[in-house]
Amino acid sequence: MWRFICFAFFVSLLSVESAAEGLNNGDVCQTANGTFGTCVPVKNCSYVQKFSLRKGFSYYDTEYLDTLKCGEMKVAGRKRPVSLICCPKFENFHCKHDFSDRIHLGEVTQRGEFPWAALLFYDVGRNRTVPKCGGTLISERYVITAAHCTVDRPNWKLLYARFNEFNTSSKENCTYIEDEEICRYDYAVSDIIPHPDYDKNKNSRPNDICILQLAEKVSFNSFVRPICLPIEPEIQQLPIVDHNFTVTGWGETETAIRSELQLHVRLPALNNTACNSVYKVANVTLTEKQLCVGGLNGTDSCRGDSGGPLMREVSDIWYLIGVVSFGARVCGTKDLPGVYTNVEKYLDWIENHTFVEQYW
Repeated sequence: MWRFICFAFFVSLLSVESAAEGLNNGDVCQTANGTFGTCVPVKNCSYVQKFSLRKGFSYYDTEYLDTLKCGEMKVAGRKRPVSLICCPKFENFHCKHDFSDRIHLGEVTQRGEFPWAALLFYDVGRNRTVPKCGGTLISERYVITAAHCTVDRPNWKLLYARFNEFNTSSKENCTYIEDEEICRYDYAVSDIIPHPDYDKNKNSRPNDICILQLAEKVSFNSFVRPICLPIEPEIQQLPIVDHNFTVTGWGETETAIRSELQLHVRLPALNNTACNSVYKVANVTLTEKQLCVGGLNGTDSCRGDSGGPLMREVSDIWYLIGVVSFGARVCGTKDLPGVYTNVEKYLDWIENHTFVEQYW
């Protein structure tokens, strides 16, 4: 039934005159929800096609899609013009802020230095709630983490994501710095979406990425803000190998004790063959959807950093390049780099769940 409605909607868009603003093909437009997009024919809008083919598509959805009409375009050989729709653009919002005045002092991360970093808390039983993984805020409602942080421990219940956590040993949620109240914030997790092709039984952990939906929108401020995704072609085309990236989290330190303070480290990216070589004994072979990073003596991401961000700074803007997946049993072992999920390879999947579905 809904397939017929969907088909009818497409026919109407392709043949019925629009009563909308009268924009031209390629013009910038804005949807009723306030999202900016581009005025294009339906066939050129993947968002509308994905939306209309979703399970549970209804008459009310056709009414929403009808509001996207933005103009019409004459086509040679056709009596009637083709209707244009305002195709919402999947792009970075609220993340492009200049962080050039933030100074790194050693390995300890300053408040607000990486305001998208999340610490994930779990109910592990026996009335214990503990942090076990990291994550990265990418929008008002969504956090990216590793699939193994949710799939591999079925007896653990993921409760909430904490932002602006500076000292995990402190029981106080807020503190004052120069008369300014600064707080940490907890947001309950309402939905967990591990990648459908993640296989916990494979040592190479392919598709080790997961989307967390928060129960409410995050309020942005100087200390809580999303990171940019590598959507722009110019970011995707930047070289990886032999370039430095930054990892942040609350993982184990060189003393094998979880850090109470948020730390960060800069690591060089290697060719995937470097990881394939050292992890061959474990029957691990990386794909193009994974990154090989690190291998410096005493410097690495560690177990508590699982799911945390691998970041790149470009012109004072930070981008999420990878997700901490796995590494050597002894962290910081020389010539044993870590493995990260390559976020760029999952942008379509992320778009489907965090952008297309925001209107469902």
